[in-house]
Amino acid sequence: MAVQQKNKGLGNPAVLALASSPAGQKAVSGAIDTTFKVVKITAIVAVVGIGGYIAYRVYKNRFVSMATNPNYPAANISDDVAKAKAEALYNAMYGWGANLEVVLNTLSGLNYNGYSKVFNAFGKRKSATLSEMTLTEWINDQFTSASDRTKLQFILPGIF
Repeated sequence: MAVQQKNKGLGNPAVLALASSPAGQKAVSGAIDTTFKVVKITAIVAVVGIGGYIAYRVYKNRFVSMATNPNYPAANISDDVAKAKAEALYNAMYGWGANLEVVLNTLSGLNYNGYSKVFNAFGKRKSATLSEMTLTEWINDQFTSASDRTKLQFILPGIF
């Protein structure tokens, strides 16, 4: 029994004649040009989309400082004291378990604009879970019980 061999390539002579004609060559080159245009547009859209996403993430994760309120009394601490308090708060809340007493002692006596200075000095800091949070976000994350919240609201009414 003879084994039949399959022919590879264009099996239809009409298609072969069309592809070898000037009109066929023009159609084939037009298809190739269209394919390149589609690939180019897709690449541009992908680059713009990725760049836009990165810009959005940078914008969303930026630190927005807390403004002082001119209708309230001026801050009752200096910038250096605010930095020291921010460090103390960070050390009290970082790691396993937050120290509520240190947080309460550090925040006690601050007025609204004083808290604003401490908030700005704290900035955004990484937690043990590697998420970046502001001071208010840290405090809300660490102290969730009703009794802890009441103590914080007593120290700084209107902030928590």
